[in-house]
Amino acid sequence: MTETIPGLPETALQPLILASSSPRRRHWLEAMRIPFEIQTPQVDETPLLDEEPGDLVLRLAELKAEVVARRNPGRWVMAADTTVAVDHHTLNKPEDVEDAVRMLTLIQGRAHQVHTGFCLQKNDLTHSFVDTAQVVFRPLTEAQIRWYIATREPMDKAGSYAIQGIGALFIEGVEGSFSTVMGLPVERMGALFLQLGLLKPWMGFPR
Repeated sequence: MTETIPGLPETALQPLILASSSPRRRHWLEAMRIPFEIQTPQVDETPLLDEEPGDLVLRLAELKAEVVARRNPGRWVMAADTTVAVDHHTLNKPEDVEDAVRMLTLIQGRAHQVHTGFCLQKNDLTHSFVDTAQVVFRPLTEAQIRWYIATREPMDKAGSYAIQGIGALFIEGVEGSFSTVMGLPVERMGALFLQLGLLKPWMGFPR
């Protein structure tokens, strides 16, 4: 079912398909009044041997978009994937409480990188990229880390925190796109939509 906001103008020329069940990505599309429907692809998200974080999120975003685009010819399909990296560690969603403790211990009191891969595909036409932001965490004690994990907020988030939730209390600063940290690089996405002529506000105006 297509998501719309009754009585308000939409910004996109046609509904797209969001190949993701992420509530953060759904939030951004709803906030920008871009009509969409959700089709969640079932893909293996296991990293390849020695795969760099940026390569991982780009590959998975492209794979998710391809799987859904294949069964929806002629439709624009959008997919994204996000991971956190610090030193040589790639931090995806935690497997359990102790894994979340490990991740938050690694990133507390220092900077880490958040990589989001993005893909927009229709038939054989594919546009994809990776956007990276740097996030600086405040120093945290083990008691603070375990308190945060007890809220359950970290348990389905890459890097074990949510910048749009309680996790914002632990952040000293962000260099780059806030939306990229949330899982959807909306600035670069909007530029791509504009380039492809998919947005209503620019109809009839020079780009």
